Amino acid sequence: MNDLAVHIGLLALMSLAIVTLGAFFNHQGDEEALKDLPKRYVVFLFGCAVVAVVMLVIENTGASLG
Repeated sequence: MNDLAVHIGLLALMSLAIVTLGAFFNHQGDEEALKDLPKRYVVFLFGCAVVAVVMLVIENTGASLG
């Protein structure tokens, strides 16, 4: 279970870097990018969680068929 916490922490850290770069390339000013950053970060993490849940459902469905 400890590995799961480490991997989630690393995902969150890498996600922050990806979202920060995207925010600063999208907005002209730094203040706009910084204001938009928390919303973008939450949406990105939510999207990652949705993808993980879909993958788990597909995995469990495939495992139950075989």
